Amino acid sequence: MPPRIVISACLAALAIGSLWPTLDGSTVRASAQRPGPSTPESLLVVSAAEHALTVHDPLTGNRRAYFRVGIAPSSVAVSSDGRTAVVTNRGSQLSGNSICVIDLYASNIVRTIELTVSDQRPNGDVVEREYHRPSGAIFLPDRPRVLVTCATEGALLLVDLINARVVADVLLDEIDAEGVVLDHTGRYAFVSHRSSGTVSVVSVDGMRVVETIDAGGQPSGMALHPDKNEVWVANRTTNSISIIDADALRERTEVPSGAMPVDLDFTPDGRNALVLNHQEGNVSVIDTESLRVRTVITLNRVTPQQAQDRPVDQPAAFGRSPLPTRITVDPMGERAWVATARDDRITEVDLKRWRLRRSIDTLREPICVELSQPKEPLAKSR
Repeated sequence: MPPRIVISACLAALAIGSLWPTLDGSTVRASAQRPGPSTPESLLVVSAAEHALTVHDPLTGNRRAYFRVGIAPSSVAVSSDGRTAVVTNRGSQLSGNSICVIDLYASNIVRTIELTVSDQRPNGDVVEREYHRPSGAIFLPDRPRVLVTCATEGALLLVDLINARVVADVLLDEIDAEGVVLDHTGRYAFVSHRSSGTVSVVSVDGMRVVETIDAGGQPSGMALHPDKNEVWVANRTTNSISIIDADALRERTEVPSGAMPVDLDFTPDGRNALVLNHQEGNVSVIDTESLRVRTVITLNRVTPQQAQDRPVDQPAAFGRSPLPTRITVDPMGERAWVATARDDRITEVDLKRWRLRRSIDTLREPICVELSQPKEPLAKSR
């Protein structure tokens, strides 16, 4: 295993030069030959309990790097070139109001950006607004900007990574803004609200709410269908998946899932939706045409000792579920990875045989797993 790399946020300013030339679309520095676009570059795992992001080799499972980020991070987003990661620092209560920007190739935390907006009044006074508990994040297509949801205020922010500041913000119709996805056109952002059971639709250009859609109970994880302009939403308390027509901006239908679905992803051909059921500890594979469950993949049960060490509010209902939290699919459609918080593992699923393949030990209570993989080969410096 390569030596562990620990990067402190106080070193952020030293790495700025290695990242921004790539983000603003000019040259990138020369680097060693890397795997082509068919091979995932890295597996990124967020641990809220240990306030960290780890980077793993998806083939061997070995840890490549370790980053100490902000308090209780909740998610990670990766740029389309696979180089830059943004981690949302959700924090404890109102303490979290920042994101970390990481150069994955240089293994540097480039900077931490506070989610604060400054407005100047006509009399010259400056009023600052802080946003808290950042939850979801997504990069705009081919731009060094990310959309970030903030649960406390129920807001969506547009953050410029080059200038390290919030450039636009919008208060949504409900609080508890959690997940965020973009439709295929890039015009609309869809934001889930767990407390109200709704999904806000935001015009990205104007950063304004254009529609609020009723979904099921406590919507959380969302995913965009690879081919159709549909947003699929996992509803925790109604054990269902809402399918939203991203063109008509309305719910098209709602289909049953397993107990307490929290996240989902698609195979690249769009034929299957893999739904993560938190309570049951399994993955429902839904045929996206018939909307019927094709098969169910049961994740490894935790041991009695692990169940005792990580108690849940309703032991009879959850049993020995490993408490899966997030799923991501290999762009080749051969494998998926599932983060399970109760046994501190990432489980690899074979999508050809619909069965478990192996497990990777991670930091305590992984809450998010994501792939970093460039869509195009790296350019050479000019």
